[in-house]
Amino acid sequence: MTEQRPSILVVDDEPQMTALISSLLAEAGFDAVTAADGKEGLEKAKSARPDLILCDIQMPVMNGYDMLNAVKTDPELADIPFIFMTGVNTGRFDLRLGMDLGADDYLTKPFTEDALTGAIRSRLSKQRTRRRLFESRLEKLQTGIVLLFPNELHMLVLDILEHSQSLAAAKELPSYLVRQTAAAIAASGKRLGHLHENILLFVMLQLWAKDEAKVASLREERTPSYMEVLFSIVDDNVRAADRKTGFLFHCADAPLRISAAYFGKVMDEVVDNACMFSEFGTPIEIRSEIGEHMVVLSVKDRGRGMTSDEVASIGSLLDGDQKTIGRLGTGMGLTIAKTITEIHGGSFNVESEPGRGTTVHLAFPKG
Repeated sequence: MTEQRPSILVVDDEPQMTALISSLLAEAGFDAVTAADGKEGLEKAKSARPDLILCDIQMPVMNGYDMLNAVKTDPELADIPFIFMTGVNTGRFDLRLGMDLGADDYLTKPFTEDALTGAIRSRLSKQRTRRRLFESRLEKLQTGIVLLFPNELHMLVLDILEHSQSLAAAKELPSYLVRQTAAAIAASGKRLGHLHENILLFVMLQLWAKDEAKVASLREERTPSYMEVLFSIVDDNVRAADRKTGFLFHCADAPLRISAAYFGKVMDEVVDNACMFSEFGTPIEIRSEIGEHMVVLSVKDRGRGMTSDEVASIGSLLDGDQKTIGRLGTGMGLTIAKTITEIHGGSFNVESEPGRGTTVHLAFPKG
């Protein structure tokens, strides 16, 4: 079976230049699609879906910058490598503008055949590498969902069934036992719903992390008072609510460059993890350090701690010892918290020692 030749879209308003480049590309093993300006080039990009776009800057109707912007803001085209062709008189500012808009490379006219084909092969190679990496991560994600989530779901369902069957089998129960059993069913149901939400959010975060426009949009959000959100998390979290008198706060308030919803999600997972793996009655300390540009929060528990493999696994469900990641409170919750924090321009670090407890350090851009 003959391997398909890569398709290159050549956009230039000089017919002689377009013909010359098309000829060179054909000799080098590429198929060329041509357009005389940015508007036609954008239409050809949508219809032909080329493997790479080679585009002049100064053109009538729609110039190269406008075409590049249109390509990079179109979800169906944004991943296509884009190389500018520039004249010798193009200034550094113009080149910088092109790179800022998302151009992958540029060639200065006149260029040699080797420079042309070398730049194209380099960008296509990097594109293949990125796609292989994405496919590898997607495969890990799918494997993680298959291997890890069913066990947690199964345990929560068994919890709910066991308590509900106890109620159904008993002819008469004291009212306090009925209330306790109903509370246990409700707690298991909430954790089941929480896990379901986390699965969906985890998948979405993997996609958002690669979407520059989405990341930029998220970083525009603000939380005027992080302490207000933090206190509400401690009140509402299923596990934290049972032991909220054991929380010790050493914090000063400040605005953050993250939405209240996503900051709340991060802290909900971190607080939940601290409660899940530390004994009832032991304190959980939350401290803050307010810097000029960043706000650092530290959540410290005195629980069972984490092994080095468990700490290393935070961030990717399958990067580490699978036997240690079975506890989804760490594998799922902290991975989500870390991803959200980093998407918003912050940092997430964990210090832990088995038997000595865990401290999670979170840094958020100051609002």
